[in-house]
Amino acid sequence: MMLLSALKWLPAAVALLGLEDAAQLQVGSASRIAALHHPPLNPDAPALLAVDGAVDADALRRVLLNQYPADHPLRLVRPVESQVAGLALGALDGAALAGPDALLYVPPLAQPSSFERFQETIAHLRAPEGCPWDRKQTHASLRPYLLEETYEVLDALDTGDVAALREELGDLLLQIVLHSQIAVDEGEFRMADVIATINEKIVRRHPHVWGSTEVSDEQDVKVNWDRLKQAEKNHRGKSRLDGVPKSLPALVQSHSYQDRAARVGFDWDSMEPVIAKVREELDEALAAEDAESRAGEIGDLLFAVVNLARWLDVEPESALRGANARFYRRFEYIEQQAAAQGRDLDEMTLADMDALWDDAKANGL
Repeated sequence: MMLLSALKWLPAAVALLGLEDAAQLQVGSASRIAALHHPPLNPDAPALLAVDGAVDADALRRVLLNQYPADHPLRLVRPVESQVAGLALGALDGAALAGPDALLYVPPLAQPSSFERFQETIAHLRAPEGCPWDRKQTHASLRPYLLEETYEVLDALDTGDVAALREELGDLLLQIVLHSQIAVDEGEFRMADVIATINEKIVRRHPHVWGSTEVSDEQDVKVNWDRLKQAEKNHRGKSRLDGVPKSLPALVQSHSYQDRAARVGFDWDSMEPVIAKVREELDEALAAEDAESRAGEIGDLLFAVVNLARWLDVEPESALRGANARFYRRFEYIEQQAAAQGRDLDEMTLADMDALWDDAKANGL
């Protein structure tokens, strides 16, 4: 059923579905949506999709699942037969769509979930009748919150807490949308500009997906990505390293600098000189005679260790965060055991605490 011919059945379908208000009803083609990867539908409004015999039901289900849950209730309407059948999105398949031409009704999600609705919420907060605190914020004043929310996302990733990750990504999104709304209010740019810029950049930097470039593996993708980025920087007269933010944590920044330099061959051919460099920097740090020299040599040592981590395919920031977490758990165990024994940490010997530390390790902490 082509979309235009399906429109004639729209009044009958609305009546069969018992829709009291069809003003927000989105009408589209199931076949066109099945050819995409994300449905161009507002999840806060109902949709009615024209279904014909050529639609790929499995593809349609996959695309809709990118926005709606598997148990989302759909309704298949056959106006000619005055029939309406209910089914869950996860059960949508060729058998369900087989038969006379039909219309697939997709109800809105239970809670407001569209990006546009969230933009409306933030714009309202910044409006004259909105929140005094939100209206007062600037790009600069929000900087610490952006940093805090970013690290809370990382914490959720480190702990593997999916529920926390969902919540923290929302908090991070709040910062992004709030910054964009401030830009709108100041006449700087709009959210549409932000999305258009990153969308164009992603497409441009993936010519193996949207172009004719061929790649054989992930490494080819990274090399090609770096070449494209460098071509952009050369056009603007910038260094390969300028894309690494100066405000990154030092370990992340060091790893990024070394990785970018290695992509053009500024790297050792094997791990042996990398290990030798770590030992050399350790010796120099131990031989330093004043505070300033020691600080410089310790910096060089850390830089060399980051390089070793890179060669071992270990992300140093995550590795250190993991070590910090282990230290926290084990030291907390020492505190708990000391309290259980009625002892004060200040009165315990290092040997006593080391013994409890070993217990913590043996218990998998």
